[in-house]
Amino acid sequence: MDLSARKYSFIEEIFKVEEATFEKLEKVLKKEKLNKIGVPSEHKEELDNRLESYKENPQDLLDWDDIRKDW
Repeated sequence: MDLSARKYSFIEEIFKVEEATFEKLEKVLKKEKLNKIGVPSEHKEELDNRLESYKENPQDLLDWDDIRKDW
């Protein structure tokens, strides 16, 4: 089956799924789309570092209201 036929068949199946399944499919497609956009590896690495830092020290947070007062 060629790609066009597979897409058409997939679309027909989408019309048959329940809302919960459709929402899951939407999430998968959104995630795939974001992956294609391509976040630079430096940004991914920085985010991973920040998440790891937060996991190790969740109490080391700054309150936005306090920061805003200083500006």
